[in-house]
Amino acid sequence: MSPFAFSRTLRFTALALCVAASVLSCDKIKDAAKQPGQAFLDSQIPPGLSPQYFPPQGFVWGAYRPKNLPEVRYGVASPPVNPRAQVLILADPDYPAESYFEVMRQLLEAGYGVWLFEAPGQGGAGRYMLQNDAVFAAGAKDAQVAATGFINEIVKPTPDKPLFVVGTGYSAVNSLALSTVLKSDAVGGFVGYDPYVGGDITKGTVWHREDVPKSYWGQIGQNWQMSNPDLRLRVKSDNWQKQIKKAYTDLNGLHLPVVALKRKPASVLVIAPKSDSTSEANAASNLCARLPRCRMTPNEGPQALGKDLAAFIKDELAKV
Repeated sequence: MSPFAFSRTLRFTALALCVAASVLSCDKIKDAAKQPGQAFLDSQIPPGLSPQYFPPQGFVWGAYRPKNLPEVRYGVASPPVNPRAQVLILADPDYPAESYFEVMRQLLEAGYGVWLFEAPGQGGAGRYMLQNDAVFAAGAKDAQVAATGFINEIVKPTPDKPLFVVGTGYSAVNSLALSTVLKSDAVGGFVGYDPYVGGDITKGTVWHREDVPKSYWGQIGQNWQMSNPDLRLRVKSDNWQKQIKKAYTDLNGLHLPVVALKRKPASVLVIAPKSDSTSEANAASNLCARLPRCRMTPNEGPQALGKDLAAFIKDELAKV
């Protein structure tokens, strides 16, 4: 049963129970039915999937509720050695977090602890009330608020084991936005991979078995969605589109390099796959120019992202 169907059933059950319950008990049942959605924490490995896309050894799922938002869905794994740094990957709502296991493995092999993060309303994270089966966000900063709370309350990075925040696709906007608000010696850097740079957003279609995406992560995600119906959020709601555009507009309106900052900001890296169009590359470059200590670099594609991230982190740690 999907989280939305479960939520709807819970509300109907609550109404039925209230008929026979006391007023106090009825109020408690109604309150429980109104709670934001819970994250999906029981994904099954698809049959026939290549081991490189399996969850890493020791990987576990967890849930975190930021304030009154639906639950964040997160995963975490540690390398066999004491990690010198941690990495937080903000999943793109186009793909379930399971699509990033290969990147996670590459970073673990480099000796870094890794967290996966799905914002409320996307993938297997908790859904908003009456969300239906589409990606949703009530506000432009919901994902940023959730990520900030998660970093401060769950990850708890330290200067001797700093955190590097990585966003991909649409979530890159949130990663880059966090670079403007998270001023801490415990944050080593921010990365935006193939970031959304404004313009129209493809709404998407309802998931079908035969509609295999062309993108690398999309194909991996399709495999996981085959075995896990709870991950099949493909359509992007009108309100989510509106909020992500607003988040990008707010970020693109900044011009932080000319602002005197009390603390030296962390490094920012924007990675643009070589297959990107010239116009998108220029837009990404212009966005980077508005952020402090930001530089751009090309990339061979998702398969190489983990190694590129490991190289960036190694360079930044060498500067400390």
